[in-house]
Amino acid sequence: MHRVRFAVTAEDNENTPKLGGEGNICEIDETYCGGKVRPEAGVLKPKGTGYRKDSNKVPVVAMVERGGEIRTKVVPNVTQNNLRSFLAENISKGTIVNTDQSIVYHGVLYPIIKYPGGRHDIVNHSKKEYARRNPDGTISHVNNCESFFSLLKRGLMGTFHAVSKEHLHRYCNEFAFRWDTRKMNDGDRIVEAIKRSEGKRLTYEDCVCRE
Repeated sequence: MHRVRFAVTAEDNENTPKLGGEGNICEIDETYCGGKVRPEAGVLKPKGTGYRKDSNKVPVVAMVERGGEIRTKVVPNVTQNNLRSFLAENISKGTIVNTDQSIVYHGVLYPIIKYPGGRHDIVNHSKKEYARRNPDGTISHVNNCESFFSLLKRGLMGTFHAVSKEHLHRYCNEFAFRWDTRKMNDGDRIVEAIKRSEGKRLTYEDCVCRE
């Protein structure tokens, strides 16, 4: 199954089409995958630190083009250094980028939005703002990212149950392929999977979990 997930992954190279472009909208958001810290594991969670801190949750960043494809990346933590190259490799210059109010996106998006057509639209979830209609008729939100995260987590909790941190990126790739081919029938989806598998090889040694 890991070989199948690897085969359908969007190629991570300079020939992979970037998302967005002048006048197009991309959403960027992050989520945290993993269970709660178990007291029997000898790790007690300090009070008042937030559910993401001092836990085994792993950050997953996603960027979605409205009506288009998705890119995902598992990162050690959500910082500007970890996001900068990921954004540059996957989003075209001049894109309208939608994010939540997280300060990690401030500044790191400038190389993309400084070009004609580009801008950074922020929705403030802390003030219960989840979608906003702008004067130019566009709507700012990250609801497509939220929809993808919902599908991913339902799969991890309801189907796969126990997913290693080492292999989480492969499951993200599988669900990204499902998202990219959501408008295809089964036949076209199989053809697309075969196309993506060309020239790829994942050995057993690379699949072994070493945790």
